[in-house]
Amino acid sequence: MGKRMRLSISFKEQYRHIYEHLKSVPNKSDYIAQAVEAYMNHGSSDLHDQIREIVMEILQKSPVSYVNQSNIEQSDVLSKEDAELLNQLF
Repeated sequence: MGKRMRLSISFKEQYRHIYEHLKSVPNKSDYIAQAVEAYMNHGSSDLHDQIREIVMEILQKSPVSYVNQSNIEQSDVLSKEDAELLNQLF
């Protein structure tokens, strides 16, 4: 087995709940490594997905939509292209 890398960490009082949880985890090193790796690889995409869902929900509930536009001026309506672009971005 290769040389192990060591790191000592401490927690502020505000993170006592995390410290208490880690005390119950059998393999703390592996647990922390997996959590940090998941955050590094996927943390931002989870936030991206949440933002996308919120934006799409707002757009669907908005009175300004490209589906129902009988008494709304054309300049106040999202075009299908704009909606598709927003869908691609989020």
